[in-house]
Amino acid sequence: MTPLSRASAAAVMETTATLLLVATLALEIAQHSLHAEAVLCLAAGVIFLVAAVLSPEARRSWLAIISGISLVIAVALLVRIADAPLLNGLHLVPLTLIASAAALGHRSDQRRGSLDRERTRARRDGEERERRHWARELHDDTLQELGAVQIVLAGATASSRPDVMKDAIEQARRLISNQITSLRHLIAELRPAALDQLGLHPALEALCRSTSENFGIEAELRVGADWDRFVAKLTPEAQVHVYRIVQEAVTNAVKHAEPTRILVELDSDEHTLSTKVTDDGRGMRPEPASATMRASPQPTAPGGMGMTAMRERAHLLDGHLTVDSAPGQGTRVTLRVPRHGREGRRNRSGRRSPERCG
Repeated sequence: MTPLSRASAAAVMETTATLLLVATLALEIAQHSLHAEAVLCLAAGVIFLVAAVLSPEARRSWLAIISGISLVIAVALLVRIADAPLLNGLHLVPLTLIASAAALGHRSDQRRGSLDRERTRARRDGEERERRHWARELHDDTLQELGAVQIVLAGATASSRPDVMKDAIEQARRLISNQITSLRHLIAELRPAALDQLGLHPALEALCRSTSENFGIEAELRVGADWDRFVAKLTPEAQVHVYRIVQEAVTNAVKHAEPTRILVELDSDEHTLSTKVTDDGRGMRPEPASATMRASPQPTAPGGMGMTAMRERAHLLDGHLTVDSAPGQGTRVTLRVPRHGREGRRNRSGRRSPERCG
């Protein structure tokens, strides 16, 4: 069962159990049969408990507490029916459940705090890595060629020969033209203009086109019939996250997998928007199953910290990211985002998530 289907089943069970408790209250007010009340309350407690098992960890402890309260009420009703005070000992079972749920909630809060600290540390490491990357690009490429332009023009200034000055000017123009092209690539990598001006679909088309032109790899984009209609409902921040995840997956494939072909697929159904990036490269060892469910600052695949950034972006989208790969069989990165989720509007702390490269 996928996380989305588990969450849907838990929501249905939670609603059903709530209705059963409401029905129990109505019977109590109407002074109806205690037997019916006990059965309804017991059923509500059991259903709440099952919903707790299927629910995300953040809601699990509270549902367990509600289940325990329902079971306490059911035991109290049984005491009234049997008129046997010795049955009060049965209260220990749901009370123990409530205590366990409270302890579980405390541990969950501690674990969430630990994960938040890990994500913050990974984010800062990523930002520092990006600063080093741009500093290196600007120093090794832009500054060196601008220094070369300065030397060429200085040599031309020191010469009075027209042919030397003309050659120097032409050489300086070529160097400056190269830097204009290089800076355009850097700016596009920082924030592609097509994403702001035209939207996610054209930006991904441009990404595939530039990958084919720059690396000689066949990069193809396939878009489902309803994708554009549904993706338009995503916030600009969410569209940036989707773009960066695809960009990182394509970059990892180019750098590490030696593929001849990369396929980017965009599709949607009634519940999710799905994005897949598949390459026919050399593949890698599969990740542990648990790795698809958490963001860890430890590298787990080629481009390790980039993979962590991808998982963090999927987390901000309330999405689910999986990586399927095997040696010699290529790699497939799949992102599934619920159509009615947070869609990346805000991060867990309530602030807008910052835009940065993965």
